Amino acid sequence: MKNKRKLVFILLVCLSMLAVSGCGGGSGTNAGGSDEAQVDDGVKFDPYGKYDTSVEFTIGRNTNHTSNLPDGDTSENNMATRYVESRVNVKAKIAWETDDMDQKLSLSMTTGDLPDVMTVSRDILNQLVDNDLIADLTEVYDKTASKGLKEIYDTYGSLLMDQVTFDGKIMALPHTNIGNQHQLLWIRKDWMDKVGAKTPASLEEVWDLARTFVEKDVSGTGKTVGFVMDQNAMNFTPVFAVYNAFPTNWIKDAEGKVVYGSVQPEMKEALADLAQRYKEGLIDKQFAVRSGEEKEALVIKGQAGMLFNPWWIGYTNYKDTIKQDPEAVWIAVSAPVDENGKFKTIRQDPAGSFTVVKKDYAHPEAIMKSINLTTDFLYSLTDDAVQYKKEHASEGLTDNSRWNNEPTQIPMQIDYNDVLKRYYDDIMEADQAGNESKIQPDRLVSLHAYQDFKKEGNNIDANTYGEYLSRIEGQREANNPNLEVIPGAFYGTTDTMKMKWANLKKMEEETILKIIMGEAPLSEFDKFVDTWHRTGGDEILAEINQK
Repeated sequence: MKNKRKLVFILLVCLSMLAVSGCGGGSGTNAGGSDEAQVDDGVKFDPYGKYDTSVEFTIGRNTNHTSNLPDGDTSENNMATRYVESRVNVKAKIAWETDDMDQKLSLSMTTGDLPDVMTVSRDILNQLVDNDLIADLTEVYDKTASKGLKEIYDTYGSLLMDQVTFDGKIMALPHTNIGNQHQLLWIRKDWMDKVGAKTPASLEEVWDLARTFVEKDVSGTGKTVGFVMDQNAMNFTPVFAVYNAFPTNWIKDAEGKVVYGSVQPEMKEALADLAQRYKEGLIDKQFAVRSGEEKEALVIKGQAGMLFNPWWIGYTNYKDTIKQDPEAVWIAVSAPVDENGKFKTIRQDPAGSFTVVKKDYAHPEAIMKSINLTTDFLYSLTDDAVQYKKEHASEGLTDNSRWNNEPTQIPMQIDYNDVLKRYYDDIMEADQAGNESKIQPDRLVSLHAYQDFKKEGNNIDANTYGEYLSRIEGQREANNPNLEVIPGAFYGTTDTMKMKWANLKKMEEETILKIIMGEAPLSEFDKFVDTWHRTGGDEILAEINQK
C-alpha cells in the first residue's frame, strides 16, 4: 500500500511538471507539437544546429507562374529545400499561394489565419507590428543568424536593420535592394564612330550627340530617334540630377529637414530643359503613348542610339540589337555629369520587402537556420554548400529558378550592397589570372561570356552578348569613381500617404508629362506645387519630420 501511494505521488508530480512546462520528452519537436523549451539551447540557437526531430513551418507565398524546376521537383521538395532539411531538419509547407499578397494577408489578419512565415510589404509589416501579430526576432537574429548573412546585412550600414527595428526590437528580416542600380547612359558607339563624335560628359554634350544622330539620320531609316523615354519620364533621372532635382524621392534640405524632391524649385529648370529638347525632336515624340515593347523595338531595330537604363540592360530584349545589326556596339557611360564632374544618383530603398514570423510560432530560430542555409546554398558562401551542390549536381536547378529564388523554403532576395563591384572584380581577377577555380560558381557564366566576347566579338548568340553587356559593360560603369550617391531621407509610408498618396502621385505624373510634351506651360509646375502642399503634401511632410 505504501509503495502504491508512492507511485501515485510520483505520477502526480510528473503530471504537474508536464502541465507547468507544457513539454514532452525528446529534444526535437514539430510546429504543432511540444514547446521549444526541451530543445537544447546549443542546438536551438546554433546557426547550423540540427534538430533531433523535424521542425516544420507553414509559409504563404506569391504564386510561381514560371517554374523551372527539374522534373519531379516541387517548390516544397527540390535540391535547395533538401539541403536545408538534410542539415538542420527544418521543413517548409506551403499554406497558400496568391497573386495579391497584401490583399491575402489583410484578409488573414482579419480572420486570424496567418501562416507561420510571410513575406510582406512595408505597409503590412507596420500593421502586423501595430497589432502585435509577429514575433520579436532580436534574440534569434543576434544568436542564430549566420556570419555570412550578417556580413551581407552589414554592407548596408544601418539602412536595413533600422527599417525592421521597432522600439528597439527586430521584428522582421529585410530583403535587399542592392546598390548602384541607377540609370546609365547607353550609347551606340558604332554610331558615334560613324559621325566622328566623342563620348559625351556634360548635359550639353549629351544633347548635342542626340541632335547629331537625328540630324544626320544615323540609322539610315529616315526616322532616327534621339532618345527613347519611359512614359513617366523617371528613367531620365540623370538629367534631373544635373539640376540637383530628384523627383519621386524624399531628400533632406540644407537645414536637415525631409522634403519631397518632385516639388522643389530645381525641378522647374530641369523640366524646362526637357520640354525644349522634346520640342527640338531629341526625345521620341510618341514616348507617352508607346508600350514597353514598342519602345524596345525602336532600339532593337536600330532607330534609336541612346537611352537611359540600369546595368542590367543585357537581360532585356535590347540585347537582340545584334540580331538586327551584327555591327552594333553598345557602351555604358556615366553621363551627364554636373559642373563638378559628378554623376549623381539617389540611393533607392535598400529593403524591397520583409520576412516575418507569426508571434506564437514555437521555433522562430528555425526560420533563421533555413535562411542561413538557403543563402549559403544560393551564393555558395560555405564549403559545405559548394560540396553539396557538387555531390547533387544531377538534381541541379536551372539559372532561372536560381535567380528568382522560387525553389527555396523562404524566397528572399539577399545580397551585398556592393555586390556589383564584387561580381565585376571577381570576373576581372579570374580572367587576368587565367584561373577560374576561385571565382564564385554562379559567376562562371559571366566570366565565360566575357571571354567569348573578347574572342568572337558580336559573333556570339544574343544571350551571351547580353550577359557580357550587363556583367562587364554595365557593372563596370555602375561603379564609376565619379558616382555620387545621395542617401534617401525616407522610404516609408505615413498615415496620410495611405489615404492621399495615390491622388498626389497621379497629379505629379500628369503635370510632368504635360510640361515635357508642351501640353502645359512651365508655370503649371508652380500650380502643381501649391496644390500638392494644400491637398496632403504638408500633412505628409509633418508626419515624416516628426518620426
